[in-house]
Amino acid sequence: MNPHSTILLAGGGTGGHLFPGIAAADELRRRDPSTRIVFVGSTRSIESTIIAEHGLEHRMLPVEPLPTLKRNPLRFVIKNWQAWRGAIRLLKELRPAAVVGLGGYASAPIVWVASRCRVPVILIEQNVIPGRTTRLLSRFADHVCVAFSESISRLPQARHVIVTGNPVRASIAKLYNRSQFELNEEGRSTFKQRQLLILGGSQGAESLNHAVMSAIKKLADQLKTWKIVHQTGARDAERARSQYQEQGLSFVVEPFFHDIGELYSRADLVVSRSGATTLAELACAQTPMILLPYPHAADDHQKANAEAFVDRNAAVLVEHSTLPERTADKLRDALHLLIDDTTRRKRMGQAAKELAHPDAAQMFANVIETAICPIS
Repeated sequence: MNPHSTILLAGGGTGGHLFPGIAAADELRRRDPSTRIVFVGSTRSIESTIIAEHGLEHRMLPVEPLPTLKRNPLRFVIKNWQAWRGAIRLLKELRPAAVVGLGGYASAPIVWVASRCRVPVILIEQNVIPGRTTRLLSRFADHVCVAFSESISRLPQARHVIVTGNPVRASIAKLYNRSQFELNEEGRSTFKQRQLLILGGSQGAESLNHAVMSAIKKLADQLKTWKIVHQTGARDAERARSQYQEQGLSFVVEPFFHDIGELYSRADLVVSRSGATTLAELACAQTPMILLPYPHAADDHQKANAEAFVDRNAAVLVEHSTLPERTADKLRDALHLLIDDTTRRKRMGQAAKELAHPDAAQMFANVIETAICPIS
């Protein structure tokens, strides 16, 4: 790259879109500290919080998601028109060497404007089923990077698709290189007490929390030798603490965990949604997992992500039922089988490792650099 290049990373709305961009930003700045990285996204507070925690620059556009069109069409038109105009001003001001679309509606204005201005565009799609924004913008991109090979056939209009994996932060990627000594038949042997890690997402997941707490209530005796580590989101934290205390379980409950890599390294089993970034991180950590896909995800993409891991024996899938107690019963059955089956958990962890891409950030950075300075 040229000295003092500026690269725009466009997208956001959730940690799942942001964290791959942060991993790529860290790698690009490691290669060339003079590179200026600017995140461009929506006005959602979670974006500002996460990006600020990583010391990165953030510009916001008043972009509105498609569901707003039905609820408030006037707001949708006005805000997105302002976002398109803001994207044009940003490109004129920053003159980026490349624009990287991280997915989600927040990436659309700046990516489309960049393609019209002949700025190199690179997209990354984290999910098995590409999102609507990726599908629409793929025809304008120089390169589309995907996390799953199954995604390639779903992007017929893309010019160049490459499987890079989903970039994860360096602190997570290094978990891939842990030795079998650290992951022996006793689970995470460095730690005396086995741990069940429950991830409700960066903003919590009420239906997942309900299923988990109902299932654990019925398995309290079996879990007496385990420690429950539960990320609940703000709404369910106190309820979870109260329940686990009443059942005499060892537990840590927080609305959100910042040092997630440390928790991955200690976890003997994880219950989680199946967002693509979480799965990429769990694969690097070689962690056996029970996955409850978010049932209202667009195109049911979380179920497709989970099935990619289930098909390779790295995870157990528990689908949400219309009756919450039925979901809890299915989760209880899955937990009951795995809690005392160290051999199966170990096999699942090894299968998860085979799905990991610890070098995804480097591969993604290579693609960005190639788009900026194409090989002749």
